Amino acid sequence: MASVGGHLGGGASILKRYKVGVTFANAGIVAATEGDTPLNGFAPPSTTVATDSPGLAIDTGTYSATQGATHAEGLVTVEARPDLIIRALMSGGAAEGTALTLLSNTLASTDGLLVTDADVGTADMVSGTIWCISGANVSQARKITAHSSATSMTVTVAFLNDIAVGDQFLWCPYSVGGDGTATTDGGGNVQFTTLFTQADGAIASGTGASEVVYWLELNGRSDSYVQFLNGDHLFSGVNTV
Repeated sequence: MASVGGHLGGGASILKRYKVGVTFANAGIVAATEGDTPLNGFAPPSTTVATDSPGLAIDTGTYSATQGATHAEGLVTVEARPDLIIRALMSGGAAEGTALTLLSNTLASTDGLLVTDADVGTADMVSGTIWCISGANVSQARKITAHSSATSMTVTVAFLNDIAVGDQFLWCPYSVGGDGTATTDGGGNVQFTTLFTQADGAIASGTGASEVVYWLELNGRSDSYVQFLNGDHLFSGVNTV
């Protein structure tokens, strides 16, 4: 599940109990307004859209259209601050808990600019991030500036040491600041996994819900996280209402 990673302005959480118009089966998902017609309350997002979000739902809530004493009031607890930093585990696919794809370099790079492995896949990762987990450049990370489909990834800021055959890397479609253009590749979108509790780290950069990447925790295949803020928060003053 995604969790509260802090706030830009510090201070305490603001927790509100909101009515739901669709069941929240899992905790730790970004709440949204779409997906419920007519709107009877807030709803989970889709994997790619989280319109007019009130924040992060930190528990579950059940919706029922049937009258009866056995039905509890349909409510979900939401961390509602617009400056909320949301922390989500990066998954290596659409399913929760998928390990990130491991790259094992197949061609030595004496200028520290090229990581070669067919496992880079076909999804365009330009303006994402690649980082070294084994070899002379361990713990170093660079923004991806070119992606040759199923062949290699290129960086412009060289890794400090040569990249040897067998050096291992991980990558994701996110970067702090993105590409610096209106397309916001890397920094302006996060796509959710199937249950909406994690971030799909295998999709093309610039794909997914409107979220603003704040920070990256670059560790291993199953313990790396993306931190982001709602790009379309209901209370931010800039939304689609």
